[in-house]
Amino acid sequence: MPGGWTLVLVAVAGLACGGLLATGGRRLLGVFRINPRRMTVARLKLGVLDASNVERVDTILRHFLGGFNRTITSRSCSEAAAYCGSVPALYEPFAHEGMAMGYTLNKLFRYDAETFEREVVSPRPEFRYLYYVGLGFWWGMRNFPPERVERFVEGLDPMHRYLCFDGYGFKVAFFESRKDPKALDRLERFTGYARHAAYQGVGRAMYFLHMDEPGRMIDRITALGSYAADAAAGVGLAIAFVNPDRLERAFETAERMPEAWRPHVHLGMCFGLKARAINEVDQFEHDLSRYDEPVQLAIRSSIRECDRVELLTRADGKPAGYRRWRERVTDWLSENVDYPMASVNVESDTCATAL
Repeated sequence: MPGGWTLVLVAVAGLACGGLLATGGRRLLGVFRINPRRMTVARLKLGVLDASNVERVDTILRHFLGGFNRTITSRSCSEAAAYCGSVPALYEPFAHEGMAMGYTLNKLFRYDAETFEREVVSPRPEFRYLYYVGLGFWWGMRNFPPERVERFVEGLDPMHRYLCFDGYGFKVAFFESRKDPKALDRLERFTGYARHAAYQGVGRAMYFLHMDEPGRMIDRITALGSYAADAAAGVGLAIAFVNPDRLERAFETAERMPEAWRPHVHLGMCFGLKARAINEVDQFEHDLSRYDEPVQLAIRSSIRECDRVELLTRADGKPAGYRRWRERVTDWLSENVDYPMASVNVESDTCATAL
């Protein structure tokens, strides 16, 4: 684990044992800011080789840490969010993710779901996906056991809470899996669909670990066996979310994916683009305008269907909503959209309404 993260974990132990939870403890947390120079492609030895990709990942990491560092000493969530809002639109979501990771530390380790929803998610719902992922990432950095994480998510949004497991899985895969092949075994302790969501986070991590090593990435995902499809969905989300302004790179990676994984990669791309569409509408529209009309229509129709199915799934109130939401959108994409987001069947009633 990089030295910066070790300092954070030492901080956790020190604060808990040293009784610094009294007034003024938050200011002292400033000494545990993580130096962005410790978190770069070169320092982490990532499989990111293309110069423009190196610049992008380094910038993502810098703004993610910026959100974390600013949050841990901020007087309020609104103060931290204001900093995140100063970041360029392409990278702002990552700053908000870092903000969510720093939230519990800022609160001097006091966490409850209701307060998180009220103070973090509700004021800025356009970044809601990032907040749940960042919260799960924090629990992963604390090395909390999966059983405890499942208790923590109680009281969070019943659909989006699964993104906490995604964030947890990302942490384990990104920081531990290369050194310890058995690190991912911990995810087996999640129950039900939480386990699958955790492996979706593993897939996102695999993209960052092997961005310019597609063969290596495919081999590692294949080794996940029955969870390979979940990881492939994570890759799909990452390639779209990281590259909204250069989707041709996302399409190129998607085309390399094995045939059996493609419906899941497509789903991930849909979710990644949906997230970008609500993060910053003007920036999303600007980026999307670069592409031919068939691609634009495919993307808009996919996001529209994703929203429609989410509303229907929430309304029916049945259990396993997050799983059913993903499965229904996967089926719709397979029937109506040419892979990867190339064109759409305009004869479909749902697609036709997007014209």
